[in-house]
Amino acid sequence: MVDNRSVDRICSRIREDGEKEVNSILQKATETASEIIEKAEQEKDKVTGEIIAEAEKKGEAERRRELSGVQIEIKRAKLKIREDVINNVMENVKESLRKVRDKSDYPEILKDMIVEGIKALDGKSFLVMVDRADFSIMEKEVLPAVRDELKGELEDVRIRQLEEDSLGGVKVGTPGGNVVYDNRFEARMYRLRDDIRNMIYEDIFRSEGGEG
Repeated sequence: MVDNRSVDRICSRIREDGEKEVNSILQKATETASEIIEKAEQEKDKVTGEIIAEAEKKGEAERRRELSGVQIEIKRAKLKIREDVINNVMENVKESLRKVRDKSDYPEILKDMIVEGIKALDGKSFLVMVDRADFSIMEKEVLPAVRDELKGELEDVRIRQLEEDSLGGVKVGTPGGNVVYDNRFEARMYRLRDDIRNMIYEDIFRSEGGEG
């Protein structure tokens, strides 16, 4: 039911979009999606059989009415299954992103995210907002690397702690805070959600005939 290549495409898209090291998502998303779909199919068949058997006792007109209601319930169940799969994929992404801080290349990831944010904004002075867990590494490793890469393009880059906890990544803004480029992991996950939903609808459930 679940196409491994489709889930792998989701993983690849997330990696390309900046969230690296989500190594466990393919296996977990595939296994959980399969379990959800299998249980729903079993329940659907059981309920359908019971309703058909009961409806046959009541005559053809009643049977058609009952079966129409069954089809509506089946469609609702399929929609719920799809959303469950999407939520499972996103939870696996989130769980994997929690582990990125432990990776040796995390400073490089932060540096690239800051550079991306700076290049998306106008100006030469910027404020970088990070989770408190990243504050020390920002001062020691990341900001020096940013200044070195953008040598001659910057006048000032300062850091500030985010008010809320974050999985990782950064917010980059102008000194006044009027314009902010949100490059935190959770923000990028949110921006990807519709793309992930479309990929799942198109590829994983394609065999069901493209029903809404």
